[in-house]
Amino acid sequence: MSIRSLSLGVASLALVAFGPAASAQTWSAEQQEVWRLEEQQWKLAAAKDSSWIETMVHPGLSYWDTAWPAPQTKASLLMWDRYNNSSSTVLQQEVFPIAITITGNVAVVQYRYAIARENYKKDREMVTGRYMDVLIKDGGRWLFIAWAGGDDPKK
Repeated sequence: MSIRSLSLGVASLALVAFGPAASAQTWSAEQQEVWRLEEQQWKLAAAKDSSWIETMVHPGLSYWDTAWPAPQTKASLLMWDRYNNSSSTVLQQEVFPIAITITGNVAVVQYRYAIARENYKKDREMVTGRYMDVLIKDGGRWLFIAWAGGDDPKK
């Protein structure tokens, strides 16, 4: 199966699977602000711009990707971000918001994603996955303090 037909299949599946997802049009201004930050983080990461780690991540970050045996820290994120930037390239991506819950200075964001990527050998693959991110408002800015998720298991 070609990457193009695989992309069309994933896009079609995404429309069916995520159609009922929350619409930004029904979100409060604060929920929209949080979602814009999520989208910006994904754009910067895809562009291999690691500046988002210093500007959008709380120093006390703890995250747990499905591919790792235990939670990781901000220092670990910086180290692995450099490696990932040198070993793979995002060709296309899309994020699908599911829910954003905000109470006080805490936001919980749940969403799914689809990514077409290419590794250093020029092998391409399509993956889908999910994350639940936790952000805190610190000094008037939303910062990532935790997340959990990652790619769906390969079938």
